[in-house]
Amino acid sequence: MTTATVVLVAHTALDVDAARRLADYGALDDAGVARALEQVHMQRWGRADLPGHLCRIERLAAVVDDGYALSLIGPAGAHERDRLGALFDAWPSGAVAVVDWDGVARALLAARALIHDMPLPAGFSATAACALGERVAPAPADHPAPSARLELECLRLMAGLGATDQPAPAARAIARYRLWLRWQYVTGTVDAGDRAAREARLAELRIGDGA
Repeated sequence: MTTATVVLVAHTALDVDAARRLADYGALDDAGVARALEQVHMQRWGRADLPGHLCRIERLAAVVDDGYALSLIGPAGAHERDRLGALFDAWPSGAVAVVDWDGVARALLAARALIHDMPLPAGFSATAACALGERVAPAPADHPAPSARLELECLRLMAGLGATDQPAPAARAIARYRLWLRWQYVTGTVDAGDRAAREARLAELRIGDGA
């Protein structure tokens, strides 16, 4: 595994501050703003999911593999900027693969760094976005099963995740890394010895409360 890897889990929610800057919501509380914006999106575009400039990263966890050592990032502070800063401080140098389930994490990080006017890690523009779902659970484009459900099934089957519908971000990040490592092994990128060494390092990572 010559390319460093960042296996990321990011849970997002409406960036209420950004929404208020774009429209006058009067005395509505945060929940009211969220409902109003969702209604507007449904009326205009027939869907309620939000683009990156309106999606604040609420919880973030990542397994960072720089090729020599593993580290677990998250949780990191109460504010999104602090979470991004902790991740960027641990970002490996050189070529990096950003791994998540749907392949959107790299673009989300860039979008949120842009919102906060904060520099991305050196070399970020050359990072590769890698979608685990495309590799381990390819499905027809019109398949109705939710992506999150498919992921949990794969993480339980092949990555040691426990039977839970809402794993903590750190537990999900570790399971995603284990599944990514399994993919690297079956495709010949790492051999059995390298895989075992990385699994041993992974077992040493500590998951903090609420991570």
